[in-house]
Amino acid sequence: MKKDDALKMDDNDKLSHLKKEFLYDNENERKRIYFCGNSLGLQHKSVKNKITRHLEQWKNLAVENHFAGDYPWMDIQDKIKNKLKLFLGCSEDEIAIMNSLSVNLHLMMATFYRPSKSKNKILIEDNAFSSDRYVVNSQLKFHGFDESSLITILPGEDSLIDEDKIISEIKKNKDSLSLVLLPGIQYYSGQVIDLKKISEACKENKITLGLDLAHMIGNVAINLSSYDVDFASWCSYKYLNSGPGGIAGIYINSKHLKNDLLRLEGWWGNKLSSRFEMLDKYDPEPSAEGWVLSNPPVILMDIHLASLEVFTAAGLDNVFKKSKMLSDFLFNGLSSINNFSKFFNIITPRDTNNRGSQISLFFKKNSKDFFNELSKKFVVDYRKPDVIRVAPVPLYNSFYEVYLFVSEIERLIKVYD
Repeated sequence: MKKDDALKMDDNDKLSHLKKEFLYDNENERKRIYFCGNSLGLQHKSVKNKITRHLEQWKNLAVENHFAGDYPWMDIQDKIKNKLKLFLGCSEDEIAIMNSLSVNLHLMMATFYRPSKSKNKILIEDNAFSSDRYVVNSQLKFHGFDESSLITILPGEDSLIDEDKIISEIKKNKDSLSLVLLPGIQYYSGQVIDLKKISEACKENKITLGLDLAHMIGNVAINLSSYDVDFASWCSYKYLNSGPGGIAGIYINSKHLKNDLLRLEGWWGNKLSSRFEMLDKYDPEPSAEGWVLSNPPVILMDIHLASLEVFTAAGLDNVFKKSKMLSDFLFNGLSSINNFSKFFNIITPRDTNNRGSQISLFFKKNSKDFFNELSKKFVVDYRKPDVIRVAPVPLYNSFYEVYLFVSEIERLIKVYD
């Protein structure tokens, strides 16, 4: 890896101007380089003004600002969905903006996990993110089952999930399997899952398929319409830069919206046309918004919208193209280091179509030493056992920063060798 190559790529980068629109500083005299957008995205500079504007609206118009003023609060949900449909490859009617990821997964399972005595099992990855595991386990308990109703897919020796193994388990357990819940991108390895292939197997065997898109949305292109999954949820604070605990959303396949599905009901899911008539009987919106329980927090929604506006102004295709280039540059740089395999394996797939921006390094030795030293100059994260995850984000990272990271890894290998 050469410094000149990195600088040349930065010179040709049409998105490099966006870096100055994102805010990051810390207490160190020398600012560290941020490679942790897979855990928490950076703050866009428009956020402070958006929050201030809503405080002024609240002060000046109070309750009337729901429908009045220059920027009615009721319009924000539609503005978000109009942009988010491009990220998800679906229609606006299939999206609702509400709650956070785990809450939304519970609400989706209340509708889509309807177990019977003979058909009650749930299939997930063995190395699922803890919050997903907790949601699934508690849903099993809620319905009177235990972890014996859980089917888990172990990763291979290369730390990757074999989709054929998932399909084999679906077919083998088709008579007892009720729900398959999988990530779009596996958080630990950064592997993109072949969702269309798995969806076809679920449909053939009449099994519900739900997705956790937390590490996928804003990271790679998604086309839920072609996947034909039943439901999905995600978080917005990673690649979508919508702030810690940022408001998230749900996707419900349009084929289900025509059905009278059981759901947990709330006032804000009632049709807008009759919402304020205070009816005794629920009159749901004929869209995914029929699952919304309460009035969404407008400030969190507008922070969410702020980042989506950056993406759409830059062009999603341009963002995802640069992301692949950054990821390739990082992957190729790391794999070209002499003796790198003596210290770590790259467990993220080599094929650029099978990964997003994140590259995961599994250290065979000195993992904490590497992490502690890297943390002096970079913000990356450490996941047990012995994995350091690095995620260059196209909106605010440069090729030169990737070069500096690879150079530091190379230096440390020489120190510890």
